[in-house]
Amino acid sequence: MTADKLVLVTGATGYVGGCLIPRLIEKGYRVRLLVRDPARLIDKPFRSQVEVVNGDLLSPGILKIAMRDVTTAYYLVHNMSSGRNYVDREIDSARNFTLAAGMSGMEQVIYLGGLADPGDDIGSHLRSRIKTGDILREGSVPVTEFRASLIIGSGSISFELIRYLTEQFPVLVGPLWIHNRTQPIAIQNVLDYLISAMEGQNHRGKIYEIGGRDVLTYAEVLSVYACLRGLKRRIIAVPGISVDIMSFLAGTLTPIPAEIAGPLLGGMRSDSVVKDPLAQRDFPQIHSLDYETSVSKALECLTPGNLESIWEINGSGFRIKREGFFIEGQQTSFPVQTETVYRAITGLGGRHGWLYLNWLWVIRGFLDRLVGGPGLRGRRDDVCLSEGDILDFYRVEALEPGQRMRLKAEMKAPGLGWMEWRVKEQPGGEVSLTQIAYFAPRGSLGFLYWYILLPVHRLVFTGLIKAIAHQAVEIQKGL
Repeated sequence: MTADKLVLVTGATGYVGGCLIPRLIEKGYRVRLLVRDPARLIDKPFRSQVEVVNGDLLSPGILKIAMRDVTTAYYLVHNMSSGRNYVDREIDSARNFTLAAGMSGMEQVIYLGGLADPGDDIGSHLRSRIKTGDILREGSVPVTEFRASLIIGSGSISFELIRYLTEQFPVLVGPLWIHNRTQPIAIQNVLDYLISAMEGQNHRGKIYEIGGRDVLTYAEVLSVYACLRGLKRRIIAVPGISVDIMSFLAGTLTPIPAEIAGPLLGGMRSDSVVKDPLAQRDFPQIHSLDYETSVSKALECLTPGNLESIWEINGSGFRIKREGFFIEGQQTSFPVQTETVYRAITGLGGRHGWLYLNWLWVIRGFLDRLVGGPGLRGRRDDVCLSEGDILDFYRVEALEPGQRMRLKAEMKAPGLGWMEWRVKEQPGGEVSLTQIAYFAPRGSLGFLYWYILLPVHRLVFTGLIKAIAHQAVEIQKGL
């Protein structure tokens, strides 16, 4: 019975861990998470369905608590973000975990590492991942180790590097090893392997190399992504480009910090492909996706509905790049009823206009119509809105009465855009209003469009949230 099994997930706030946990819950497992910062789980949909232990792998006492009554533990952590000494932290973490697991009486450890040949020049990151697996196997608990290359899914570090770099540059310049081979694997297949390993004892004590259906060069990985997005990209290999330069550019131009991008890029100096077909023999029910399908599935997630709103805790304003989006937001609080604020935001547009610098909205609508867009089309009803309704050059995508409205832009632009407002009651009789602008650029023109219009957007959106707050106060006075 799955309900009898308590599963521990480490690395729960990482990409793979965050994808794995809902799958475990769906299958009926009891799940416990070990996390350094429980606040990062506040907005996770699964938060109320899991047990959380606050701590990390460098605290033996916490590990003893986290492993109590655990049947299987997933080791999904890495320490790349901790700086240049991350390898030492990787080793210390693995040793602490191995010792605690042996004393806990658990039945199995499942570890996700990196795919590489230890005999090659694989870089410190991949070597530390292989060393971590070696240390875990030194303990008394059987270990199932999976070794994967690039993991393809929206939010994956590997995929976000591919996405942001390919989208921005018509010409992509890389080192000579951009022609090395990799075997990308879809996140869906990774999860299939991780869960299947727990559901059969014959997988314990084995190392599995896992990959997708296609073996590609890193240059081909970028080219296929570009083709699926309708982008023309030229890729040039140049000798002498250092990992430090590449990681600096990645840290500047993508959502991936340089201290994480550097080790990942350094690991591409050798091939990363499956040589041992053991996984295909032991998991015949798992059918690997090809790379094009993996990317297509990741691109299907390019909508705000798939994003988690953890940035809202960061104060009155936030500005981030994430999962293909530029995201700009403002927050404000004031003493009115939530219904009043919701009434103010659902009254935007049409004959009422946009409350702040409405003439700019009119000009934007006029220009949009000139280039074949819908322009300002008004709205069906001056008071009521329903999902699917037209609202000027937007369409109402989501409505939660008293809480939220999200509009999808249908204007002509080199990318996809949304506007969203969220209303939430606060202690003390106040209401918080969050306004978020999303833009998913398509190609170099999309990035240029966003950066050129950024000062105008900030002016308009900052004024708009203040105008909405003022409108809500006036509405409440009139009640």
